[in-house]
Amino acid sequence: MKIRFLGVFFLMLCFHQSFSQREWANPIIKDYGRILDLEEVDVRPDASMEYKIVIELIHKMDNPERINFSATNVARLINLHAVGGVSKDKLKVAVVIHAEATNSVINNEAYRDKYDGKDNPYIPLYEQLAANGVEVIVCGQSLNLYGHDKSKVIPQVKVATSALTAVSTFQLRGYAYFKWD
Repeated sequence: MKIRFLGVFFLMLCFHQSFSQREWANPIIKDYGRILDLEEVDVRPDASMEYKIVIELIHKMDNPERINFSATNVARLINLHAVGGVSKDKLKVAVVIHAEATNSVINNEAYRDKYDGKDNPYIPLYEQLAANGVEVIVCGQSLNLYGHDKSKVIPQVKVATSALTAVSTFQLRGYAYFKWD
């Protein structure tokens, strides 16, 4: 029994040390998108390239008190490229938000009205993304379908005619396309 306990203790100690040696990083988006700074990888982003990425974001609003992982994954994408050696000026990202995720771009007053007095937890994320050059865009069609107008949208977010036209415009400008829900 004593040997088994020592064996389990040793394994736990090794497991803890292997995780404690990894460093978490938030090189660009400081409060969101925490990633591991891994040293031993075989494929890294090409630091000499310009990255142009458009992300279609349509996540659910299941828990209005918490940010959906798909939204914070935008910050992860940016931080991962930065840790991989891509400078901020070589990373162009646009996020096109529609469907139920449209509710994430409304101001606190509108959010409180919609979600029983809860503050909008997405606002600080969108502020940080916009402050770091990310174009945050909402579908005007979804905005109206969900009962909002431009006056309810936070200032960091631009309103597009539609998500369909925004995504196709960015794709024709040479942006790689991701869809997250």
